[in-house]
Amino acid sequence: MAKQNGINSATYNEFLIDSGKLYLNYGEAGEVALGATRGGSSFAINTEYRDMPVDGAKGPVKGGRRITKVEAVMTVNMVEIDATLLNKAIPGSTKADYPTTPAKTHDKITRALALLTTDYITNVAIVGEVSGTTTKYFVGILKNVIADGNLEIGFVDNDESVISIQWKAHFDPTAMETEPWEIRWPILTT
Repeated sequence: MAKQNGINSATYNEFLIDSGKLYLNYGEAGEVALGATRGGSSFAINTEYRDMPVDGAKGPVKGGRRITKVEAVMTVNMVEIDATLLNKAIPGSTKADYPTTPAKTHDKITRALALLTTDYITNVAIVGEVSGTTTKYFVGILKNVIADGNLEIGFVDNDESVISIQWKAHFDPTAMETEPWEIRWPILTT
């Protein structure tokens, strides 16, 4: 018997490669590219399932499984840091001029202890290269997004700071049956 494998003529045209590019409000008014990363990024849809037990069933039964929780998250490791990124990485924060007179020298970021619905970002997306094409891309989008977790910036001699941000998608209260993420896979011709 010949060795078995899954290689076909399209195999090397269907790899996700390299680091990808990150966007806030992808495809929307106010779209912003986030900048350079180091250490990669990840896009995850974490799902919890429940197999509903029934007397007489010796194990899971087809049709007896339901989704009980979905968390869609993206983790990015930003080496390019600016005031806009810091403002979005600290939910509920505001950005203002500092000082206000005589001339601005910094952006000042502060926060009150309240999160508003306006603090959520329409979407965060990672756009990645697919091997075999230079014009079509994978797009992973999280919707109704806010940064989750703490902000930590490390300062080390002879190195650059990298901040890790975990973006978390949230369900829209007017569409609770629609998960807050989407994947766009390009139509590839070989």
